[in-house]
Amino acid sequence: MKKIMFTVVKFFGIILASLCLLLFVFVLGPNHLLTTQIGSIFFPLAAGRLLVLLILLTLVSLGFIGWIIKQKRKPGKFLITLTLVSIIALFTGGTEWLIERNVVRENGGQISLMGDKSISTSAKPDTQVSFAHREGKDLKVSVYKNKGIAKKQKQPVYIYIHGGGWASGDSESSAWLHRSMADKGYVAFSINYRLATGNHPNWRTATDDVVDAIKWIKSHAAEYGGDGEHIFLSGESAGGQLALLYAGLVSSGKIEAPLPDAVGVMYPAIDMTWTAKNGRYLSSNVIPGIVEKYLGGNLTIHKDRLRAVSPTNYINDKFPPVYIIHGQKDSLVSITGSEKFVSKLNQAGGQAKLVKIPFANHGINMQEVVSLLSNYAKEIDGLGIKK
Repeated sequence: MKKIMFTVVKFFGIILASLCLLLFVFVLGPNHLLTTQIGSIFFPLAAGRLLVLLILLTLVSLGFIGWIIKQKRKPGKFLITLTLVSIIALFTGGTEWLIERNVVRENGGQISLMGDKSISTSAKPDTQVSFAHREGKDLKVSVYKNKGIAKKQKQPVYIYIHGGGWASGDSESSAWLHRSMADKGYVAFSINYRLATGNHPNWRTATDDVVDAIKWIKSHAAEYGGDGEHIFLSGESAGGQLALLYAGLVSSGKIEAPLPDAVGVMYPAIDMTWTAKNGRYLSSNVIPGIVEKYLGGNLTIHKDRLRAVSPTNYINDKFPPVYIIHGQKDSLVSITGSEKFVSKLNQAGGQAKLVKIPFANHGINMQEVVSLLSNYAKEIDGLGIKK
């Protein structure tokens, strides 16, 4: 009976180690492949914990081999296979993880095998407040208060615009990030905006809602312990595009609204033409209609709308400092859009930096995001936490 159980354990150990190895090999493929997408989506989420598991598998299997040899017996094929696959997977994944860790550390962030356990995946806002009433519905902003850092002093404000292809998501998307930024000392606000639905594109209304929300936040930040004069604007994907668009419109004088001290975004949808033609996510086929729903139709027909919402068209020397975090394996939003934006803003006399995360797709390790954003913010005048 014990022999059968030992064989079963070895068999499942081989399967587990093989799956880990496949994941680490998958991330090395071309971005458009489904296997690469699977690998690069799960790598940021699971690589560290899988490496810990592989270390244990390797040590246990080597220990058994040593014990069997001492008994003057030969290790079985299953045990040898388990050991070899575990070692190869550990070496492959470990090398990739170290490459990623070095990039994050070089940019002032942190990453550990088991992640940051202080980040809550079940975080909720302290309150939700209506900032506008549009089309028969209240638009709300979620508020995450900091609870302990210099309560008598107003702290910088962190404002987040959610992603979701302009058609999904809400102010509680990425609540773990908002709570983490509040725990760092910021007063965090996450914005809702009207989503694209059916024949109702939101290329104009989403921007209008962001403007209204940020004006409201500036006026009411003090009520929640925030300093409305110092704003760190953030967002991911479609929200990253909206954040950069807002900063461009304000800094170029197209609209009158509060100018953020800095903008920190994750994988922003800057090159929307690329996404419309090539965007994939857990699919070997291009996902249709993402940008078209936002603009209200074909990009060729609505060139004027595309120009109006492209952040690159508003680059100027008064643009606030920009910090972009983008996965190199992003199959939905091309990293080349971020590269070109950063290059053009720096050439125009602005300040921009791009952190390219190896082996990551359209989504990044939570610990990386929190540590990189908070580390960048504290380097900007006015965004440091008051002790």
